[in-house]
Amino acid sequence: MRGGGHRRPPLQPDGRLYPHFFMEERTEIQRRRPADNYRLNVVQIPMLRALGLGILCVYVLLYDLLIAPPFSLYGYLTFVAIFATYCLASWLILRKGYKKVRPVDFSLVFLVVDLSLWLLVVYRTGGEKSLLFFVGVVLVSHQAYTTFKRILIFGHLALASYLSFVLYLAMIEGRPIDWGIEVLKMAYIYGANLYLAFTSRPATALRRRSAEITREARRLNWQLVKKSKQLEVAKRKAEAANRAKSEFLANMSHEIRTPMNAILGMAELAMTSDPTFEQKRYLATMKASADVLLQLIDDVLDFSKIEAGKLDVHPIAFRVRDTLNDTLEVLAARAGQKDLELACQVSNVVPDFVIGDATRLRQVLMNLVGNAIKFTDKGEVFIRVDTTEDDRASTTALPEEEGSLALHFVVTDTGIGIPKEKQQIIFESFVQADGSMTRRYGGTGLGLAICSQLVKLMGGRIWVESQVGLGSSFHFTVRLLTDQGTTGEQKPAEPVFRKALHPLRVLLAEDNEINQQVAVEFLQLRGHQVRVANNGKDVLQTLASERFDVILMDVQMPQMDGFQATAAIREKEKTTGIHVPIIAMTGYAMKADRQRSLDAGMDGYICKPIRSQELYEIVESFTPADTKANNDLAPLLLDNE
Repeated sequence: MRGGGHRRPPLQPDGRLYPHFFMEERTEIQRRRPADNYRLNVVQIPMLRALGLGILCVYVLLYDLLIAPPFSLYGYLTFVAIFATYCLASWLILRKGYKKVRPVDFSLVFLVVDLSLWLLVVYRTGGEKSLLFFVGVVLVSHQAYTTFKRILIFGHLALASYLSFVLYLAMIEGRPIDWGIEVLKMAYIYGANLYLAFTSRPATALRRRSAEITREARRLNWQLVKKSKQLEVAKRKAEAANRAKSEFLANMSHEIRTPMNAILGMAELAMTSDPTFEQKRYLATMKASADVLLQLIDDVLDFSKIEAGKLDVHPIAFRVRDTLNDTLEVLAARAGQKDLELACQVSNVVPDFVIGDATRLRQVLMNLVGNAIKFTDKGEVFIRVDTTEDDRASTTALPEEEGSLALHFVVTDTGIGIPKEKQQIIFESFVQADGSMTRRYGGTGLGLAICSQLVKLMGGRIWVESQVGLGSSFHFTVRLLTDQGTTGEQKPAEPVFRKALHPLRVLLAEDNEINQQVAVEFLQLRGHQVRVANNGKDVLQTLASERFDVILMDVQMPQMDGFQATAAIREKEKTTGIHVPIIAMTGYAMKADRQRSLDAGMDGYICKPIRSQELYEIVESFTPADTKANNDLAPLLLDNE
């Protein structure tokens, strides 16, 4: 322990101090205090003694040369030798015996002996006529670091020593003493010593206060270190919990999306195989239920993204009325099953085309309209859209730009309504207006929380007006940009299974047999040739003998996963110079999973469950360039003819 520092308090893994720490610290302080005293009395004071006695030797030399010549070198060196011997002997005795001899305090003994050396210097420089009588005051000042009582004792001891010295001169050596002057000298010594004693009291109080402050500072520092350690431990736990949550969500997403891929894919394929009306209805119901389950999965993932601050908006030009129409078409069947009227009114002042995130807007509408249908047993669900000048927008609203407008959406139902005291908390996570509704209506309690965050992200706000038994009106605003450049575009036609202009050779790496069947059926309907590999090793073996235009690579496979297989393919391509496009096909749906796939050397990413049109778009985007050029030239040649 050096420089008055303190050691860092040991902490338990949870950040708490060990119970025995303060006992150990007190023991250390008790152990450190004797060490400090040892250094003071055995090192520092002997050094000061040697310095002081050296100065006194200089005084003696000056006296011999200036006042009492002739100068005797032998006599002076004898005097210096006495002082040097005393300094060395006192230091050796203190060094060897300071800790061994108790209760004798050698340091105090030598401080008292120093008085005799003072008297020797006074005697050597003229006795009662010496000008160095004041050295007794200096010796008392040495005690300034001690207590008031000790300083006072040394003050009286110095006075008694000088009085004894004067009596010796008068009675033993018979010198004529001017007692008036000597009494005055002793009065000077005593007064100065009393002054030093009393002035030491504020210094003593200051030292005591300083010691208390030091102890308090040490205690606060221990607490600060303790809190810091606790926060560090809590941070590590939170980060570990967050990582565990993300891994859990990613794994659950993958495990659920894999069978969902089979359900949705097979339902979509079955609906293209000319089923009967009854079969088509069954398939439509199955597909709708699967879509609802997939929406629940997406809600959980979206909520995780919102918590992590990783949810983004992607503005594009879109038609507001088409977005509403698509949303209501999906929900019309559910409203029809409950014999509810589902209607929508869009003000004529709402522009046809706007720029914003149509997907997020559709997500909010799907949630609010879906909830309205869920909690309404009879009556209607009505959607109204108009422009607004809402100055009470969210605090996270986007700054107004030239050409921007705020749209006001209202979803009104005639359902069960929401109690007034519950109308604010329903926008919190995992909260529903009534706990019993969970059993009757289901749901995760995340939908409105996600809607609230999405609306804020789009520069608006959301609120509700409701009366129990009379229904609810959910309002939300979003800020969009008007699009003046897009006119006359029509809603794209429903996708149909038609042959691709240029069939591709596709290598499908997938270990799940049902998912293999779904992907193969989709690709073959477009006219593509498909070869199946069950794992990464099969992929490498197949590529050794055949060439393919594109590889659909499942990420999670036995023996060798998609990342390992991709790394091996890219390493081999360094020697062949031939690049084969690889598309990651996985149930991991987080944003980081997409980036991880691209960082691993893959060229594209598609998330399960696979939609046919999405699959065709990404696979055929890797059509060889020379084929694309020929396809682009064909219409031109026909036009020229």
